[in-house]
Amino acid sequence: MSGARFLPYQVRQLRSEHLPAMLRDGDRKSLARIAGDLVKVSARWRCLPFHYFRYGGYRREVSSEQACSYLPESALFHRLLPRANRDAIGLDDKTSCKRVLASAGVPQPALIASGDRRVGVTSAGHAVPLAEVLDRASGSGRVVVKPSRYSSGGSGVVIVRTGEDDFDLPAYAQRWGTWLVEQHVPQHPDLDVLNPYALNTFRVITLLREGGAEVLYVMLKLGGAESTTDNSAVGGMQIRVHPDGRLDRHGYDRYLNAHTRHGVSSVPFADHRISRMTEVHELAERCARLFPQVPFIGWDIALTPGGPVVIEGNSSPSLAHIQRTHGGVALELVPALRSVMDRPIV
Repeated sequence: MSGARFLPYQVRQLRSEHLPAMLRDGDRKSLARIAGDLVKVSARWRCLPFHYFRYGGYRREVSSEQACSYLPESALFHRLLPRANRDAIGLDDKTSCKRVLASAGVPQPALIASGDRRVGVTSAGHAVPLAEVLDRASGSGRVVVKPSRYSSGGSGVVIVRTGEDDFDLPAYAQRWGTWLVEQHVPQHPDLDVLNPYALNTFRVITLLREGGAEVLYVMLKLGGAESTTDNSAVGGMQIRVHPDGRLDRHGYDRYLNAHTRHGVSSVPFADHRISRMTEVHELAERCARLFPQVPFIGWDIALTPGGPVVIEGNSSPSLAHIQRTHGGVALELVPALRSVMDRPIV
């Protein structure tokens, strides 16, 4: 998102979400303390401190030093990432990304077709009219239709039951431009007990340096109670996942409300452990090595009964997901990103 569009976006979020959340919080600091914090945070980051409200810096439990440890979105997306992830087209175009992953044998949902406003192309490279694309997927059960480019936060993602749902792909293509259709995958029982109504995925943040790929952060994204996707914009929440698969005690929604379990489940996060997390880490690191021009990536990985599969990669992964679950990460993340900035584009 360009700077010209980012400022109005942050103002809208401040007015519609973050200020109302602060006013509802009975444990907020005095206005004098908040004003003092805002001066310190603004001086530290040399930007308007929208993130102070996004991450609850106004809460009494958050010291001024802790408030300054939260990295602003403007610093990440407009100062750091443009100099780190300088050639991300092959990753952010979801169809191109799937082809790179497929060439390396990376497990992922099967690609059925992709295309634009004019025509579809099957995974085997055969042209097919838009109106016939989903006919080719008949017998596949549920499929996922999503934009191939320029979408985020689950925008445009539709789950279609082939042979049952009346889905107009030509109209969809006119709205979204490029698109793809892929097989819907089942999820592992360890995740199904937390929320069986959505495909809940891991957001795995990787950093590729000269010493190799490493996983920095892992969050589990749970879908909302009435949503089929796992995005926070539709009621979802995120929970920190430890390397051994343990979940943190609390998950957080976009308003920073803490939850001890999902609303549709009786299973508490604190006592739950996800299996096969070593495989999830190894798969993310393997994928990171396939995109050397994009050192900082957020991978969406689903865990199926047969193991982890990659849904997609993101060159501008949500900072909110990271800092809601891990707290302020500026002290560690800023030096990490600076270590991969301005590398030659091969």
